[in-house]
Amino acid sequence: MPGWVITEDAARQYERGLLKTGKEAEVHLVERRLGSRSNIMAAKRYKAFEDRMFRNDARYRQGRRTGESRLDKAMATGSRAGMIFRARQWVETEFEVLSRLWVAGAAVPYPVQRLGRELMLEYLGDEDGAAPRLVAWRGSTGAVSHLYDQLVGLLMAMVDCGVVHGDLSPYNLLVWHDRLYAIDFPQAVDPVLNPEGMALLERDVLNTTAWFAKEGMPADPGELLGELIGRLYRV
Repeated sequence: MPGWVITEDAARQYERGLLKTGKEAEVHLVERRLGSRSNIMAAKRYKAFEDRMFRNDARYRQGRRTGESRLDKAMATGSRAGMIFRARQWVETEFEVLSRLWVAGAAVPYPVQRLGRELMLEYLGDEDGAAPRLVAWRGSTGAVSHLYDQLVGLLMAMVDCGVVHGDLSPYNLLVWHDRLYAIDFPQAVDPVLNPEGMALLERDVLNTTAWFAKEGMPADPGELLGELIGRLYRV
């Protein structure tokens, strides 16, 4: 656990306002204080499944099993109980994947805690605003090259952990203090267990390298995809 995380029960927590809203979740800023210590975190609050514009997640759910046949059937058929559990599973998946990646040293925000439909995460930003998304970031040619090297390292770290983001793009990559971070992992899949794993990995590579190509970075998505697949099956 990073030293900045305040865990004591005596700490007070204060809402600092809405950071962003989306179809499935809202992100709020929360400040936690204990004496002279203080930190700001991002509270990602998933909406109740009735209020969400729930995406078609069938390709992401392949290969996921609870071990309970009735529950797996309910999720597959889309009953009310199944939908509730599917919504809960997205929250659990994101927290578990972020935890695994952070322990492995990948550039993701530290997952502080999970409580119900809320994930408390490290806030990437400061008092002046949140870290910019890659799609809105501007920098020199040298800086673009440096970020591309980080993208390659990030994808390799994810593959080494058995993780494919599944929806990676310049919109969920953040740049903070010259470091590239990946966020939003509820749909993450195992590249081997999920039959769509390789197709999703290819889509992640194409979506991200396309942005760098527009910025003048000679990125070869085919070569990068080959390297990532090679890491999956190395002996």
